[in-house]
Amino acid sequence: MRYLIILILLIPMAAFSQAPLNQTDASGLRQGLWQRKYPNGRLMYEGRFADNRPVGEWRRYHDNGALKAVLNHRIDNDTVDAVLYDTNGKMMAEGKYVDEKKTGTWSFHSEDRKISEETFVNDRRHGKSRIFYPGGELLEETTYAHDQKTGPYRAFFPTGEPFLECTYAYDLRQGFCVTYYPSGAMEVDARYKDGLPDGEWKYYTETGELRYTLKYREGELLNPEVLLQEETKMLETMESQGKILLDPEKYMDDPTEYLLKNQKQP
Repeated sequence: MRYLIILILLIPMAAFSQAPLNQTDASGLRQGLWQRKYPNGRLMYEGRFADNRPVGEWRRYHDNGALKAVLNHRIDNDTVDAVLYDTNGKMMAEGKYVDEKKTGTWSFHSEDRKISEETFVNDRRHGKSRIFYPGGELLEETTYAHDQKTGPYRAFFPTGEPFLECTYAYDLRQGFCVTYYPSGAMEVDARYKDGLPDGEWKYYTETGELRYTLKYREGELLNPEVLLQEETKMLETMESQGKILLDPEKYMDDPTEYLLKNQKQP
């Protein structure tokens, strides 16, 4: 009797495991469990359809067999909650699709840590995007509108103190752009016009004294002799200290690179 009960319980499981794959109904609509394989025989994806619509959890795989994505299709709308993986099976990204387009906040990962997060509307960056230091501290924050930098941009030292603040319009810097010392004192007070240096750029010591001023007109330096004099002083300082001196001005176009390199300085 006991063996009969076990047999009865196993029958539904066996029937389920032997259910036909990749079926369509009389109207040509996909129904039930679907699978597809790579030419090498490994599984490419598996998931269920209901009236030609993906439902529930779908799994996709790389051709090496590693998990590529887990996609959970919501029942009442076209939203899909997604987790994406690299060829080693480590998580790369997490977010959601609406009508097959990235929507809302997505987080991106590398080596088991979050490296950035971005906000999307209709598959385009729109809103705040953030990049993080290896330790998890906020490195930079950018504002996007329709996939273009528009609005405030800020970069930070690992301590959380601001390093650079400026404003963008249609991917170009416009107006003020200020850099700071780690102490919070202002180092450079600059201006941009349509992405080009413009007007007076003032350089300060950490105690607030004006070091020198460069004058620009739509990207053209009008007093290059001042810059030459200051660069000569900087080279002399580098030689006397016996180390490489990172100049923040040279990294204003790429503050992320400057901040990461500056972390490694002795």
